[in-house]
Formats: sequence, C-alpha cells, structure tokens
Amino acid sequence: MVLPIALALASTGLQVYAAQQGARAAKAQGALATRQFGNQIKDVKLTATQNHNARLSQFRVFEAVNQSLLGTSGRDEDRSFRAIKERAKKDAFTDIDRLRTQTALKVGQISLQDSLNKLQVQNKVNAYKFQALGAIIGGATKAYPLMPNTGTGLGKVPYIT
Repeated sequence: MVLPIALALASTGLQVYAAQQGARAAKAQGALATRQFGNQIKDVKLTATQNHNARLSQFRVFEAVNQSLLGTSGRDEDRSFRAIKERAKKDAFTDIDRLRTQTALKVGQISLQDSLNKLQVQNKVNAYKFQALGAIIGGATKAYPLMPNTGTGLGKVPYIT
C-alpha cells in the first residue's frame, strides 16, 4: 500500500518540477530575446547617427566646393549661387529629417516586438504555473484513495452512540 502512494507522490513531484523548469526556461528565453531587441535598437540608432553624420558631411563638402567655385570664378555671391546653396541645404536637412523619422519607426517596431515577446513569455510562465497546479491536484486525487482510512468512514470506524 505504501508503494502506490510513493509512486503517486513521486509522479506528482516530477510533474511539478518539470512545469517549474519550463517556466524558468521560458523566462530565460524571454530575457535573451529582450536583450537581443535592445541590441537591435542600439544598432538602429547607431546606424542612423552614422547616416546623419555622412549626409551632413556631404552637405558641408558641397558647400565648400561651392564656395571655392565662387572664389575661383571671380564673381560675387549672386542669386543663383545662393539658390543652389539654399536648395542643397534644404535637401540635406530634409534627408536628415527623413532619416530621423525612419529611425523612430524602426525603434517603435522593435519595441513593439519586444512588448509582444514579453507578453508571450508571461503567458507561457502562467501556463506552466497552471500545469504545476493541475499536477498537484491530480496527484492528490490519485493518492487520496490509496491512503489508509480514507473514504466516508462508514463501516470502518465504529461510532459511539
């Protein structure tokens, strides 16, 4: 009679342990994914900064070349040179604003993926907790009939009247 009870308890213990390990693994996987999403955000921001600096550098080179052409031509800065300079400036800053907007969108998408991942991990952890609870309840219902003096007590325990 002791062996079936011990086996029922051991089975329940193993099921609970497996569920706890599953929850730990889900949390570890979620933490790794969160770290990966954080690195992706840093990478996107670094790339955006590099693109920003490159575009600004291109504008400054264009401006310097324009100034040198103006100096070598012997002309004063007239309306056409100013228009070219203003157009280049407008294009450069439009490109920079576009880069900033694209970066914000990419960061937002990655953050959304991270939030969804965290929600999925929490759902997995909750499922494993319910699995452990179900194992405990199932083990108790299996072990209860195997225990001595279980049942209603009718016919087994004499009543004093």
